[in-house]
Amino acid sequence: ILEVNGNLNCRCVKTTSDYISPKRYESIEIRPVGSTCRRMEIIIKLKTPGKVCVNPDAPWVKKLLKRIAST
Repeated sequence: ILEVNGNLNCRCVKTTSDYISPKRYESIEIRPVGSTCRRMEIIIKLKTPGKVCVNPDAPWVKKLLKRIAST
């Protein structure tokens, strides 16, 4: 779930640890820790309309990040 107000703060109000199949991804946005948000945010844009914020500490997300980093 994304914040809909125009704040430059964190965009993810809450995250999910539920597995999402890569077949459903349109794109992945990785927002590092910065001055506007004090935590890493990972936002998956789905092929079906919508975006999902995922928990960066979920085991499947850590594997996904390692795979992205190694490409």
